[in-house]
Amino acid sequence: MKSMLINAYSIEDLIEEIDEKIKEGFAPSLAFVYTSVAYDVRKLVAELNKYSFYIFGSTTVGEVFANEELGVNEKEETIVCMLVDVDPKAIALKLFPFGGDQYYSLGKQAGSWARSQFDDTTIVTATAGLAFDNDAYTQGILSSGVTYAFGGAAGDDLILKDTLVFSGENFNNHGTVVLALDNSKIEVVGSRAFGWIGIGKEKIVTQADKNIVYQIDNKPAAEFYKTYLQVESIDMPQTGIEYPLEVTMRNGQVVYRAVLDINKVDGSLIFAGHVEEKSKVRISAPQGKAIIDEVSKSINESISQKENFIPDIALVFPCCSRKQVLGAFTIQEIEVAYRAAKCPLVGFFAYGEIGAFPGGYGFHNETFVTALLREKE
Repeated sequence: MKSMLINAYSIEDLIEEIDEKIKEGFAPSLAFVYTSVAYDVRKLVAELNKYSFYIFGSTTVGEVFANEELGVNEKEETIVCMLVDVDPKAIALKLFPFGGDQYYSLGKQAGSWARSQFDDTTIVTATAGLAFDNDAYTQGILSSGVTYAFGGAAGDDLILKDTLVFSGENFNNHGTVVLALDNSKIEVVGSRAFGWIGIGKEKIVTQADKNIVYQIDNKPAAEFYKTYLQVESIDMPQTGIEYPLEVTMRNGQVVYRAVLDINKVDGSLIFAGHVEEKSKVRISAPQGKAIIDEVSKSINESISQKENFIPDIALVFPCCSRKQVLGAFTIQEIEVAYRAAKCPLVGFFAYGEIGAFPGGYGFHNETFVTALLREKE
């Protein structure tokens, strides 16, 4: 599996560089294209439509990429493209537009489609729509018999208005793009890094429905945050991103959930992922620059579990909240991921991360998810 990276500040420059790489003899069968919403995605798709290779595309909250030629980069309002030369028989791609609210069924449909392509498959996916239920979607994928799924929720530069995913044929603002990998031809290793730590006393979620928490210890959920952090309702969305809820589910697994909004009438909180009723929760705080160490640790541990595993490329899906917390140190997190993976890397800052593989929950917030890919000989 060979790859080439392109970073452009216009659609015209991107297409020109892709054409140049092809003229030089590079023959991609797949491209990961991540773009700021500052660019016209409709025009971008129209330009990409002329190519025969698959396009896996998403809008972002920032783009990341690294290789020997370009070094390590963390950008905003650009377009990044990784062209990949991989056996075309080892991959399949489909765009799933969606008009309803049965996200579990959509995930099951996507998983079933991937399994119809390959008996043993890994999914890489990106989702669009601020109201998209990524948690139910991920659970649907896993219910179809797919064990490994990676990806992220598309961003829109923190405008919080409209996110998009696209292929080389079309785009949509409420749906998914799904890349299926043949596990008999492509080996995949995944990792999840957190870096937040729970503080304070654990409480019990006494009333919740999917991603809405109404009561914690029989009191309005918003009061839980206000009491611990001494904040007002107007501060909740931003505060809820930097201080997510640490959720210990009834099966013992731990996930982190970012607050998206507050209902000022009943004091309920809307999170970016499901919060299980009767789960134990507490406020969590970032461990400063120590969250960076969690990234290299998680990647190194995952690689060590596979004998003689040397990845060809790394796909990364870091949460946009990590960028907000780390500020100027964000580039260091990408650097440690690149050094740990020891291969070309591409990714984007997301509104939520999918890292579904044995040993943990599928959909996350505040997380750095990595998928390492190696084409088998």
